Amino acid sequence: MPYPNEHACRIRDPGAFEKGSFRRITRNGMSIIIGKLKGKTTTTTQAFRYPKNKFTEAEAQKHCKENKGSFEAASKEFIDDPDSNPFINGVN
Repeated sequence: MPYPNEHACRIRDPGAFEKGSFRRITRNGMSIIIGKLKGKTTTTTQAFRYPKNKFTEAEAQKHCKENKGSFEAASKEFIDDPDSNPFINGVN
């Protein structure tokens, strides 16, 4: 299901990561979802999120392809209320 405010790029399946190890960091206007792979002590990238008010679909898709991820464009709807979308401020 597409996110309403962000384009998404999955790099690794979230099931490969330890539960509760996910964090969201921001770099160059995009969010990077990181976590610890099962059995590992260091973090690795799980996904990228591109705010659609900062990245066009084409820009986000290009970056995703360069990182060998699977891309999903944001939904056409935009929600400006962070309480209605928990993915804006955190990772669920």
